[in-house]
Amino acid sequence: MPMQQNRWSLWRRSCLLLALMPTLAWSQGAPPPEAAPAQDKKPELPARVAYLQGLQKLVNGQGGSVQGVYTLAMAAAKEQLEAVIAWDEALANGKIPKKRFERQLLGFHVGTQDALMVIPDSRFFVELAKQRGNEVDRRFFALLDETFRGGMARTYVDPITDAHACYHLGSREFISLYRGWTQFKPSAPAAYKETVNEELQGLEQAMLAATCVCGTPEVVDAGFEAFLKAFPKSPIAPQVRERLQKLHTKSSDMLFRCGKEMDVGQPLPYGVPTPPPFPTEPDAPKK
Repeated sequence: MPMQQNRWSLWRRSCLLLALMPTLAWSQGAPPPEAAPAQDKKPELPARVAYLQGLQKLVNGQGGSVQGVYTLAMAAAKEQLEAVIAWDEALANGKIPKKRFERQLLGFHVGTQDALMVIPDSRFFVELAKQRGNEVDRRFFALLDETFRGGMARTYVDPITDAHACYHLGSREFISLYRGWTQFKPSAPAAYKETVNEELQGLEQAMLAATCVCGTPEVVDAGFEAFLKAFPKSPIAPQVRERLQKLHTKSSDMLFRCGKEMDVGQPLPYGVPTPPPFPTEPDAPKK
């Protein structure tokens, strides 16, 4: 019986490693250099080292939790973004950056061109939660994946440039996400609090402050009505009704089909997360 249990444990660990192999492509038999710094030398990116070490221990079944690793991951992402910004500023000033810079971070999308950002790869963490997480972890990352779908922009945002975007206010995706995050928060109040609050605030601020909207007046009107019907007791419901009333009286400050006919959008409202740029579609072949 113990031998069967050992075989089962080994088989599960092998499955996890195979599932994460595309992203855990480290050198065979050794972790990445930054995961094993020399004892007498302080790593230049300590949060990155801590995250990769924690991730490797979790994958190998040597302890830790998915939420703990994600906390380390977000600290590493912040550190990575600071390094990206430092390099960008140094190069813009014609200087050679002194601090080490990494273009990639395992489990994240890293933008180093027009839009500087470090965004979690939701698909990576969904897989990690499936293999090593609990029910709360799996629900959280399912919601995060519903928000990003493995990409860098939220599903209710259409990026126009690196600093402009239009919003699908009150769309099915928007309402589904708002319902999901508002239900998740009280069901697991201690879990992933920073990210949960960030996503809820982003949705609410977009609903209340975004002026560049993707749809027509009729579509936006229907979206606001749908939101109020779905969440009549939401803390932002009174303000949403005020925006809807302005829409009815044609005194709204919203720009409809913003960026759809011209490749120009409005600056993002304060506090609304900046979306990444999106590749320009190639010109249609001439006939």
